[in-house]
Amino acid sequence: MRKAHGISGAIVPLVLGLLFMAVPARAGGPTATPVTPVSPAAPVMPVTPVLTGISAAHAASARADLVRFHFQLAAPSEVTARYVPTSELIQDGSGLPVAVRGRSFVKVVFHNAAAHDEQGRATAPRNLFPIRATTNVVQVRSGGDFEGVVTYFVGLRQSAPGPQVQPTVQHTGTSVIVAIPTR
Repeated sequence: MRKAHGISGAIVPLVLGLLFMAVPARAGGPTATPVTPVSPAAPVMPVTPVLTGISAAHAASARADLVRFHFQLAAPSEVTARYVPTSELIQDGSGLPVAVRGRSFVKVVFHNAAAHDEQGRATAPRNLFPIRATTNVVQVRSGGDFEGVVTYFVGLRQSAPGPQVQPTVQHTGTSVIVAIPTR
């Protein structure tokens, strides 16, 4: 029983001290400045670029078909585009084959990007076919939107050129342009 009395004896001065701090000071008496707790700043989360559209055109002077991927806010900085065999037309996440029309194929991969909104709804087309504004590009088809990686496959009319020729990637603010050589 004595312990309980000892604890309550320590609480009384604490409560009185808190009351003293909470009571407004009278004229001429000591003043207390209230202390506002400072919470740590919330960490700044990086903004994930979201794919919102895809378009294609032929650039005769460059002898290339251009596939433009439009992003909200900014284009992702890490993008690869390369020719791949049919065996690499695989859906991200599931590993299932993806049917893409064409004689050769370009795989375009965006890292740290998304092609869906916060509710999981697609924000970009999953399949563009037929594509009439180009001479080589036949189809652009989604290969996945999985764990921050967005993949698209581009089906081509022409066979892939030799290994010395690859598609080029250009960043233009909110877009990524993949230039695919034509003959």
